[in-house]
Amino acid sequence: MKIRKLLIIMVSIFILIMFGLVSYVSYDMGISYGEKNAEEIRLSRSTDSLVHEEMIKSVSVIKVNNSDLQSEISSSGRVVSLNNINISSEVSGKLEGNFSIKKGTKFRKGDVLFRVKNTDIKLLTDAKKSNFMNLLSSNLADIKLDFPEEYTKWDEFFNSIAFNSPIGDFPETSTSKEKNFIISRGIMSEYLSIKADEEKLKKYTIRSTFDGVISRSYTDIGSNVNMGSPVIDVIRNGNMEVELTVNTSEIDFIKLGSKVTLTDGSHTFDGSIIRKGNFVNENTQNISVFVSISDDMDILYDGMYLDAKISTITINNACKIPRISIFLGNKVFIVNTENKLETININIVSNQGNNVIVDNIINNTMVVNESLINIKDGTIVNPIVK
Repeated sequence: MKIRKLLIIMVSIFILIMFGLVSYVSYDMGISYGEKNAEEIRLSRSTDSLVHEEMIKSVSVIKVNNSDLQSEISSSGRVVSLNNINISSEVSGKLEGNFSIKKGTKFRKGDVLFRVKNTDIKLLTDAKKSNFMNLLSSNLADIKLDFPEEYTKWDEFFNSIAFNSPIGDFPETSTSKEKNFIISRGIMSEYLSIKADEEKLKKYTIRSTFDGVISRSYTDIGSNVNMGSPVIDVIRNGNMEVELTVNTSEIDFIKLGSKVTLTDGSHTFDGSIIRKGNFVNENTQNISVFVSISDDMDILYDGMYLDAKISTITINNACKIPRISIFLGNKVFIVNTENKLETININIVSNQGNNVIVDNIINNTMVVNESLINIKDGTIVNPIVK
């Protein structure tokens, strides 16, 4: 038992002696290597430091400064006239006149657009007037005898009838006896027959109710037209409208009366929203809004395209972020206080060209405004504010 303990003690002492010897030799060799290769070690450490610095990527950032922003929605659309009308003939006959109904012909309010020959209907109407005057004349004596107080108005009505002007208003009867007398003698029915023919006669001459231009002609003076045949298409001057399309996410920001600025590249026009569509275009998934625009300078043309900016609501405590900063729909990289990248979700309130308006980023946050590829959260970067 004593021999075993003695052996253990001797082995332990040997191990300690060997450990001390190895440590002394290793230290002495390290000191010698360091003295001989000091310059090489210094250069190696300097190179490692430079490599580490090169691996820290510099990124362009913008510093958020929230404020009240006027939201604008960009769009474009085609100018159309508020009145784009197809005019057809309500009667049959031959077109006549010494004016043009060619495409591009301008007209003023009250001008004759076209006229259908009305000789036959005019003669029939005059013949009915003649018969009516004969009927009324033969009853004036009875009226004077039976209704002396009413004679004057019927005599004046008789004298007002002329072949070259419409018949006047029918005199009002004062008593039921007078009314029965007039109806029983057929005076009322003859008068209404003449009025019907005069109304039909008006359909032979078509006059404009506004200033405009003929946009299409289906026939020409001297041609025969049938009832219901299209003759011309006309466009109203002055009041125009533009159909714009916007995203469904933007329609709630647009109100009736919202101001719109439109341009063709050379001229600028002011307008306002007059209608909003209540359906989505199945092809574009956009909604139409309509802008009223006045052509005071007479330089707007039906069919021309205009770019538009719609002024919408004021957004409080918001900022603009470049679209290039956004990935996965609503995420951006920011640089935190440790110069590390961090992903946050943003609330996009409105789209404005190459930018979006966001209302949930804290002031002075550094948002990366370039596209980063193959970089993860936590990556140390060198932010460069622009």
